[in-house]
Amino acid sequence: MPTLGTKFLACLLLSSVILVSGQFEHYLDSLRSSELYEFAEGSLGSIQYLPKGDSETIVLQLEQPINFYGEQYEQLYINTNGILTFNVEFPEYLNQPFPLEYPSIAAFYSNVDTSNSDEGTSISLFETREQEVLDKASSLVRYGFSSQPDFEAHQVIVATWRNVGYFDSKTDRLNTFQVALIAGEQNTFVQFIYPEGGLNWLQGESAELGLPDIRAQAGFVSEDGRYYNLNGSGSENARFLSESTNLGVPGVWLFEVAPIEPEQNVMLPDNEESRTESPALAQSCQAHAHQCHQNAQCHDKAEGYCCVCEQGFYGNGKSCLANDQPIRVSGTLSGELNHQPVNEEAKLQSYVVTSEGRTYTTINPLTAEQGAPLRLALPLLTTVPWLFAKSVGGVPNGYQLTGGVYTHVSRLQFDSGESLLVNQTFEGLNFWDQLSVKIEIYGEVPEVPAEAVLHLPEYVEQYTFERPGELKSVQVHKLEITAEQRVLGLQVEQRILYRSCLRDDEADPSATQVLQKISKVALDYVDRDQALRIGAMSKVGVTAETNSCNDGTAECVENSVCVPYEDTYRCDCLHGFAAQLDERGVEVCLDIDECAAGTHVCDENAICDNTEGGFNCYCSQGFEGNGYRCLSNSTADNIEYPPQGHDHEESTADPNSSTPGNQDQDQERDLEREREEERRREEEQRREEERRRQEEREREQYPHPDPNSEDQVPQHPDECYRCSKDADCYKGRCTCHEGFEGDGYSCSNICVHGEVWENGRCEPLLLDRHDVEPVCDALGECRCPYGYVLAEDYMRCTFNQEYDSERNSDLIPCDVDENCHINATCNWYEQELRHICTCKPGFRGDGYSCESTSDDSCDVVDICDVHASCVFVDGVKPECQCQQGYTGDGFRCQLAAECQSNEDCGKNSLCHEGVCRCQADFERDINDRCVPAGQCGTVFCGPNAFCRWDSVQSVQFCDCLEGYQGDALKGCTSKPLSCHVLNNCGIHATCEPTEDPANYECQCIAGFNGDGYVCIEEQNCLNNHTLCDLNAQCHSTNSGLVCVCNPGFYGNGFTCQERQQQDSDFLIVSQGVMIARVPLNGRNVRPISVAQMAIGLDKDCVEGRVYWGDISTKKIVSAKYDGTDSRPFITTDIESPEGIAIDVISRRLYWTDSAKDTIEVASLDDPSLRAVIINKQLVNPRGIAVDPYREKLYWSDWDRSSPKIEVSNLDGTGRELLLGQDAVTLPNSLVVLESTGEVCYADAGTKKVECIDAQSRQIRTISNELSYPFGITYTHDQFYWTDWTTKKVEIVDSLGTRQKAIQPPFFGSHKMYGMTVVEQHCPQYQSACQINNGGCTDNRICLVNRLAPSGKSCKCTSASTGCSVPAPFPGY
Repeated sequence: MPTLGTKFLACLLLSSVILVSGQFEHYLDSLRSSELYEFAEGSLGSIQYLPKGDSETIVLQLEQPINFYGEQYEQLYINTNGILTFNVEFPEYLNQPFPLEYPSIAAFYSNVDTSNSDEGTSISLFETREQEVLDKASSLVRYGFSSQPDFEAHQVIVATWRNVGYFDSKTDRLNTFQVALIAGEQNTFVQFIYPEGGLNWLQGESAELGLPDIRAQAGFVSEDGRYYNLNGSGSENARFLSESTNLGVPGVWLFEVAPIEPEQNVMLPDNEESRTESPALAQSCQAHAHQCHQNAQCHDKAEGYCCVCEQGFYGNGKSCLANDQPIRVSGTLSGELNHQPVNEEAKLQSYVVTSEGRTYTTINPLTAEQGAPLRLALPLLTTVPWLFAKSVGGVPNGYQLTGGVYTHVSRLQFDSGESLLVNQTFEGLNFWDQLSVKIEIYGEVPEVPAEAVLHLPEYVEQYTFERPGELKSVQVHKLEITAEQRVLGLQVEQRILYRSCLRDDEADPSATQVLQKISKVALDYVDRDQALRIGAMSKVGVTAETNSCNDGTAECVENSVCVPYEDTYRCDCLHGFAAQLDERGVEVCLDIDECAAGTHVCDENAICDNTEGGFNCYCSQGFEGNGYRCLSNSTADNIEYPPQGHDHEESTADPNSSTPGNQDQDQERDLEREREEERRREEEQRREEERRRQEEREREQYPHPDPNSEDQVPQHPDECYRCSKDADCYKGRCTCHEGFEGDGYSCSNICVHGEVWENGRCEPLLLDRHDVEPVCDALGECRCPYGYVLAEDYMRCTFNQEYDSERNSDLIPCDVDENCHINATCNWYEQELRHICTCKPGFRGDGYSCESTSDDSCDVVDICDVHASCVFVDGVKPECQCQQGYTGDGFRCQLAAECQSNEDCGKNSLCHEGVCRCQADFERDINDRCVPAGQCGTVFCGPNAFCRWDSVQSVQFCDCLEGYQGDALKGCTSKPLSCHVLNNCGIHATCEPTEDPANYECQCIAGFNGDGYVCIEEQNCLNNHTLCDLNAQCHSTNSGLVCVCNPGFYGNGFTCQERQQQDSDFLIVSQGVMIARVPLNGRNVRPISVAQMAIGLDKDCVEGRVYWGDISTKKIVSAKYDGTDSRPFITTDIESPEGIAIDVISRRLYWTDSAKDTIEVASLDDPSLRAVIINKQLVNPRGIAVDPYREKLYWSDWDRSSPKIEVSNLDGTGRELLLGQDAVTLPNSLVVLESTGEVCYADAGTKKVECIDAQSRQIRTISNELSYPFGITYTHDQFYWTDWTTKKVEIVDSLGTRQKAIQPPFFGSHKMYGMTVVEQHCPQYQSACQINNGGCTDNRICLVNRLAPSGKSCKCTSASTGCSVPAPFPGY
């Protein structure tokens, strides 16, 4: 007999509307995907509706707490953007992936906007205890979870988004979805309902330059960070949530969300009968078509299916990109390079111009030690170009094969022995449609200087299909280091693995090959940016003869011809056409009117008729000819015309025949003919002279071989592209550069290796020679060593380059060919790094020719080296001999090496560059041995003792210094004789009585330190002005003498930097994921830096930097005003920095942390000096402002139940309530007016901008009836604030008059948060904490407090050892 479950399964397969039994009547009805939970009027409970907008929220106070994961909550917020949060509102849309920071249930978290919706749109929340609803929910849970046969629902909470549009106020597509919380006594379940046809959009419309919104996310986030995503969440497949299910009914999902153990996550239904798909359908388009991209078609095959991108898109069908749409690639690096770990903070960013196959890649930050050698990791250069190569002939590129999901394994083997392994894992498109990659690097590469320029010539590499889904390539490269004239050889082996899908009509690609061309390669390391910048252009499907003109990629306009040019092409207009821009700004080729321009060659007696691409010439009336030459009719018979073709009618008249009556006319005609002939000869002579002058000018500018020689350079108009890279092209003529020879199409270097073309000939590349001193005799006659000449000042000898260039430039080195003179030897010269023939003693010359120096005896002329002496050998022959410690032939002497190896030096010493040196922590004793520093024989001497030598016993011993006594091994003390007897006190010391009146001791006078015998002057800025910077002065303070920077400079006094004149008069505004620079005139707004979710920010006008808190990355980051030099400031022990305030005078940064509920401070000069100054009675601290002149700190707390603005001293003491809930509702940002000290604030609850005098507590309203003010600042007597509703920067002057608002473009999210203004004015006051951390020690941070005796307090930090961090602030 079939079971109830079997009946139910059969019913679901046949029809979802058939009821199986009365018990499940309501349950099965509830599973119908079109049925949502509805609130019945008059039922128990009430319903709340969310106001229209894009950032609204309402709270439901739960009658009975609800369990979620392992926590219990009493408040539930429904937010506009498709999400429920516990105990905290979450109105704004954050463009970031799960997990979010708050415990939440996301039914369809997306950028919902109902601002312009009609009555059919609503967002509602209700709680019900209606028994009918409870029974239906209970039945659902019992059926889905076999472990809950007795589950009873106590309450059901339902949130519904009905017909909601998307940002920015769009209503052309609408979504409907619902989430129901089913709560029992301990267990909680969540049901998602997505009605059929209810999901029609996935993301809002983002700004053009910002990141696109993440596609809708659905799932759960716990308070401890655990999260769970539904299938398709955050991707294109999110649209199929209405067709998928985990219960068997499309669009209905059920999960158990409490209780959940700490190591577990939400639980799914375990009822096997709910699975309705059959195995036969699991691998067909019918069942899984949603696995294909929305712009792809599904194709069934014998086993499974394949996806194919539609026309206008490319990819593997699972992922499809629009043709010619630029794409970005982002990646991370890890591993080890040259035995050093790779900086994992470095990030890869690529920008691909897919329409051109051009890739630009940056990796930073990288030090020069890592960035320079990383240029040799060529797979970092080639893999992204392989993905997005320009296709030739329809050959698929890497993305068409892989869809951006593949593994790329490379091995590099260098000729010098190093090897490198590079693994790249491409994970497909991330949430923001950027391709994601993880890169691992292990191994070594040759050392390459950071400043060296690398050149990788363009090349073609071959990929072979080993099998479907696997490609292999082996390529040999030659990397040129141009400055060093060095070439690095290496072999790169690549293997690419991906999941292939071949349709039944596709051939197996195994063993087939495809060629890819890589060109325009850039491999640069930019030290200023600490960035590796690489780029390339790629084409796939090329052949050896492929170029842009024959592969179909060139697009030339009408009347033009395609000419291959470098790796691309150019379009040249045909003869008779010229390039011009049309009304669209597009270059076109238009006909040249040679007739109007006067550039035709028609005869002066002809009419020019312009034609398309040319012209025709017609002789004028009374003249005959071909138009290019026309003669009067009387002379036309003598014109010689070229053959006109077979059908030309030849004249039958006899030209010599005449009649008597015509003789006079004939004579006149003859005279006219002669005159015409004379004019023609003169014209031809003039033109020939002009042509000759033109050719002479060309030869002078572009010399070329004699046109009559056999080596005449070919001329090919419109073929300049064929010229050699070492040639110039002029009027179609290819001419080799100077120093090269050839026909212009092929040019070779005239000079051999080691030579360079200079002054019309090959000159050798010589090493630098240094000047030497001449040798002068007693009479003042000076001579230079051979190869040198005496300089004009007679003080030095300079190297004779002309002589050395001829020395042996044409000879084989003597160590290869024994070509030295019989009176010379072949010696190695370290300075010149080569073997040189050197004449023997008694001879002189270049080594190839040596002559006797007997006439120049050293006893007559001082010809010996300065370290040599002239001695008589055997008492007869004078000879130069090097002095002791030097070696050489007497004419050239160099210092003799003390050692050749470590063995020559003895114990504890090393041979270093020919000199024996003691190892570290050793020193030479009196016996010239290396002994441990301070050792005397086998012992060590104590203080005030030294090591002496007993010549009698031949031993070493320790002895006290003169005037000291005691044990020299333990330490010596001064002798007890009183200084008033010996009068032996040192300079700057006096003999003073001790506590024992009978004894005296030497004491240094004030301003000096020492033992009374040796007194050293205290170093301070008063007696040693060099301690202070040139732009600082010495000031006396409570902490002693300190260096203080002069006005116009800043620093610690020891180093002072000039305050740079920064750009001014602009706002810096946070747009969440982007920091924007907004000029006060509202024009030329531009993004300066990218963030993930920046809220608060402030400026440091001293160094010209802006600081912002990122609540997503949990960091405080800074950058210059233009966005460059971005660097992290605080990265640890920080959660949600919503407010930032900078004290530019004391160099301190304050911030609020809304997750830790703290107010903290850190030194701008040393962020490790940080402290918590407020940590009690805070709920949601947000805005913060500092008044460095009056030394006060202000902050806002938008606690819904008790909002407030508070004030304290800069060290957190003296905390007071400034404004309470009777005056503020949702206080956001704050700003302090420098002139009055008033604190002004933007309140999104009261919808006002107001100011309060901290002393009198008097409040004045600046502007009211606002929409939703957030960030606020003040400059030029005007208030500026960001408004979430108007999405503008609103402006009002100090009198309350509204000004024209600024409408900046949005580069990130569609809200503006904190803001600050950059002015020309920057404070230059002094503070107690400005110099040397105020003198605070023990890792304490100096904070200004005018009530303290010293004007400051030294606050304990977590690194302090002499104190502990104070207990939480007591109540007040």
